[in-house]
Parts: sequence; C-alpha cells; structure tokens
Amino acid sequence: MTRAQLPALGYLYVALALPALLLGVGHRGAVSALFTAAAFSYFWFIASLRALVVRFDPDGFFASVVAMGGAAFIALQGAALLLDDPRFAAPSSAAAAAVIIGASLAAWRARKIPKWFGRAGVAGGIAVITVGIVEGAADWTFAGDTVFASSLGFMVWVVVTATYLLRR
Repeated sequence: MTRAQLPALGYLYVALALPALLLGVGHRGAVSALFTAAAFSYFWFIASLRALVVRFDPDGFFASVVAMGGAAFIALQGAALLLDDPRFAAPSSAAAAAVIIGASLAAWRARKIPKWFGRAGVAGGIAVITVGIVEGAADWTFAGDTVFASSLGFMVWVVVTATYLLRR
C-alpha cells in the first residue's frame, strides 16, 4: 500500500468498528478483536489526514488539532465500547468534532475545498459534539448498548473524507 492509498484505511476502520459497535457487550472477545483492527486502520487514516492538513496549514495548528483529537477519539470510543459506558460518548464526540472541524477549516482556508463543503464540515462537527453531549448527559445510545449516534456521524465523515482524499 502506498502513502497515497492510506486514506482507504478509513473505510476499513468503519467496516471493522461498526460491527464492533453493533455486537456490543454480548461478544466481548469479538468486539475487542474487531475494534483493535479498526483502531490500527484508523491511526493510519488519521496520519494520512494529518500529513495533508500540514500542507494546507504550514504553522501546524490545525494538524495538531487533528492529531490530538484523532488520538483522543479512538481511546474514548474504545472506553465507551469496552466498558459499556455511554458517558464516554460525550468526550469522544468532542474529540471527533475537533478532527472534523480542524480538517474542514484547514482545507477551507487553504481553498482546497468549496466553501459550502467547508461549512458543511464545520456544521457536521458541531452536530457530532451536540449529539455526543446529549448521549453522555442522558445515558443514551442510538441502538443497543454501544451504538452511539455521534460515532456514526463521525464514521460518515471518515467515509466522505477518505473518498475525497483518494480522488485527489
């Protein structure tokens, strides 16, 4: 796999993390295995995204937000999933929103994406954190015990972003 193909690992992250979320607490071994592979794929996806954001934003501010948010997200999503505690959904949504908004603002300000697409990214990040706050405050999940709407929103963004990065 070449460096230009690394964004495709965003697809693999979603393909592995989604079944882990759907299986939930009844299949801890399978969930752990799926989520471990998903996390590995996700790290490579985030690294490829960060490398691109550095080119858009040479002072590194947005690249730092993407890297820190990305690392915090996967750790918090894992805690929510493996500990079966939806209160982790709120801080994981903040981390996901930081990745979404940071990457969107960097690309928008560098004029690498249309304005409407940048605005949609920022709005999507705000939606993810808002839903995550509700999930955490209300001890609520979208479905089952471990399917968080904020995580699903972030996964949609990962698929859209991976597609964009691969088409460049």
